[in-house]
Amino acid sequence: MHKQIQELGAEAARHGLRLWDCPYYRAAAMPGHTGESIARWLRRVQAWETGWKREIEKRRPHPW
Repeated sequence: MHKQIQELGAEAARHGLRLWDCPYYRAAAMPGHTGESIARWLRRVQAWETGWKREIEKRRPHPW
């Protein structure tokens, strides 16, 4: 499941979305609304951010 979430983060980066556009930051997706544990929610956030950051790094020009 986390690989799928990483791919969603990467896709968001390809479409120009920002890190703060993570869908898990929306109130409706937070543990207080979903009833899931904070630890599970955090793993989803981290997976999405990992995919997003990897995609951004691939697109960043090299300094040399």
